[in-house]
Amino acid sequence: MNANAPRSRVLVVDDDVGPRESLQALLSEEWEVLCAASVDEAVRQFRATHPDLVIMDIRMSEKSGIDGLREIRKIDPVVSVIMLTGFSTLETAEESLRLGANDYIRKPYNPDSMYEAVRENIKRTLIERRRATAAIELQALKHMLTEQMSQSDHMARLGQKSLEMAHDISTPLTIIMAYVSMLSDRLHSSRKQIGDQFEENIRCLKVIESNVARCHELLDFWRSCKTGSARNRRPISISSLIAEIAQAVKPLADRAGATVKVQASQDQCWVMADSIQIFRSIQNHAVNSIQSLAGPGGLVKISCRADGALAEVCVEDNGCGIPRENLDKIFQPYYTSKCEDRGLGLGMFISRNVIEDHGGSIRIESQVRKGTRVIIRLPLCAEDQRPQEMPAPGS
Repeated sequence: MNANAPRSRVLVVDDDVGPRESLQALLSEEWEVLCAASVDEAVRQFRATHPDLVIMDIRMSEKSGIDGLREIRKIDPVVSVIMLTGFSTLETAEESLRLGANDYIRKPYNPDSMYEAVRENIKRTLIERRRATAAIELQALKHMLTEQMSQSDHMARLGQKSLEMAHDISTPLTIIMAYVSMLSDRLHSSRKQIGDQFEENIRCLKVIESNVARCHELLDFWRSCKTGSARNRRPISISSLIAEIAQAVKPLADRAGATVKVQASQDQCWVMADSIQIFRSIQNHAVNSIQSLAGPGGLVKISCRADGALAEVCVEDNGCGIPRENLDKIFQPYYTSKCEDRGLGLGMFISRNVIEDHGGSIRIESQVRKGTRVIIRLPLCAEDQRPQEMPAPGS
């Protein structure tokens, strides 16, 4: 455990001083342990300290542990609650699970089992709180977008830009929702084993958080369009960027039974660019490739290499392909071969504009039932513009 990190708090609620002090002695070496002798005192301490776990005896004088559980759940719906029970109150303990407790432990308990239960349930609380924070941010973002779209005079001036914004926001939000769904499934199916999956769940949450941040960056971008202010370009590593994109679209590929592979050049392929613009362009092609796959066994490969003075990015798939007669139409605004609810027909149009605005080029090669290959070429930075330290791809 990081010695500098704040210790998680455990609130022990029992009207019997012996069990309270016993639990405090057992747990205080690793966690900050608070004690309460009644439900009312526990509620006051809970409001003041926001603990990460509550351990509460079911049978207490005055208000019972079931009463306390109901009051705690009104304050915090996600904090983990462990109920302590004797054999005679086992049926009540099972009822407590239906009322929102996360676990129950029979008395007398095994100290090692109690210690492990505390560890697992604290981890669960931390994960749930981060997920809840991401959900709040998404709700705030949705509200902000609604306000932006409701300003009809601004939308009239932006014209087509409003639809482009809707397209841009849809991709990271789709990724966010896929991760939220995946994480929710894991948390419900692995309550007892969550310790083994903690790091993976944290990685999922970081992807959620980074895509929420990307939504905010896109909003900033569209605000700059509205005000006419210019965005700065800086050297970006295409090798690192495609690794980040592959990680972002992985849950979409997993749900399609597909694999995403990255083949990055040893050269970082530095280009002078607006990172959010290049990211949105390449990610759009990766998502299109995943959506083109017919079923399990699909493959999407994202690669980059230096070719003379240019960086070449390829996004390839073994999907359904594009008929030859449609290849000339795919860069037209509002043209789409997707279902009505899956696309606005702006992705390819936006992507070409972004790439050409950066002095690059884009072309499509495709065969029906064999797949599609998108080739993007961008000017490399001059040697004196490249950063001194070259991060490894995916860093």
